[in-house]
Amino acid sequence: METHLDIRRINTIKEILLTLKLGESEQLIQDAFDEHVQPLNKTDILLILQELKNSTTNDFTMDDIRKFFDIYLELYDHSLQSIHIPNEKHPSHPIQIFKKENQAFASLLDRVNSLVEAIANDAGHPTDQLMNEIIQLGKIYSHYNRKEKLFFPILERYRIYSISRIMWAEDDRIRTLYKGTKRMMEKMPDIDFQYVKQAYYDLENACREMLLEEEYMLLPITKSFFKKADWFAIARESKAFGYAVDEPEETWIPDEALGNKNTEKQSNTPNEEHLRFGGGYLTIKEANHILNNLPLEITFVDKNGIFKYFNEIVESSEMMFIRTPTSIGRHVAMCHPPKSMKKVMQLIQDLKSKKRQSETMWFKKKEEYVHVTYKGVFDENGEYIGILEYVQDIQPFLDLTREVKRELR
Repeated sequence: METHLDIRRINTIKEILLTLKLGESEQLIQDAFDEHVQPLNKTDILLILQELKNSTTNDFTMDDIRKFFDIYLELYDHSLQSIHIPNEKHPSHPIQIFKKENQAFASLLDRVNSLVEAIANDAGHPTDQLMNEIIQLGKIYSHYNRKEKLFFPILERYRIYSISRIMWAEDDRIRTLYKGTKRMMEKMPDIDFQYVKQAYYDLENACREMLLEEEYMLLPITKSFFKKADWFAIARESKAFGYAVDEPEETWIPDEALGNKNTEKQSNTPNEEHLRFGGGYLTIKEANHILNNLPLEITFVDKNGIFKYFNEIVESSEMMFIRTPTSIGRHVAMCHPPKSMKKVMQLIQDLKSKKRQSETMWFKKKEEYVHVTYKGVFDENGEYIGILEYVQDIQPFLDLTREVKRELR
């Protein structure tokens, strides 16, 4: 539960939602809204509704939440969603891109639904278009990745945690449903289409529920908390994760950022003082450029589990493991999907206790053969400092000829 939410208010709004579910009289509902809901600010109402939606002890759906929104609008003539921020109508603002993608997904789900119905009613109906459309639906990966890696870290800075944990788990469930549905469709026509139809309906229902949750909960809450600098960070780093619609022609930049470019440049001037590093002396500028020219992607998590550093050998979009500045300062547990958190925390504990000196894994990723190493870092006194992760494409080594090469050209 978010630490600043009042448990009494949560229980009161829970009772109102249950009253709506039971279809109680309009007067009873209005009285409850007038007494308990109207005095609250919109942000508190949204956070409470999100908490109730996420709770495993409740059985509230987005339809229940939407009904609550509709009654609020009807009674007070303004929507819980009507939270406005400067520049949000700009076509390249993250809010507009997010909404545009969700509109595209809703239309795509409608088209796929029509095709599924047509094929179910006519075994001879062509399936090529259905396959093409389901491939297009795969763009939800870019949408969800951007949300998880850019929106969620900023929410956590404002101590809003439950949205990211629950929503990320649901995103993963949708990814699993998508993979299963796509695999079934790839077997057409050699599969009973009823299985395909049911798999798609499960996927569609989950996707539509998420569309509603993003529209009614996520976006209004982010608009309540995020500052211009937060939206600018999202706009600046979004390209690394891709878009489900056409890439914006330009990156949205707030006026303040344009005016502060020179100031930022001066304040970020590297320190030219020489510091002791290993067996020699380097300036901060030299050390930074050396780290950025190593043929490895390096990530460091400190002894408290805080993600503190990654080197920048390539643009974020070209990284084997995408990292962006927005995640800096985030706890490592929150940087991974809920399904893998237990394994990640166990690995960190093993490296910290020296039960394991290091851990490696390797896998194919498109044309790359990715090799990953996790290593515990300790100081000269054996005190634990943190975890170092380094990632390398080893395909070039696998492609080497057997002859030795000892001469420089």
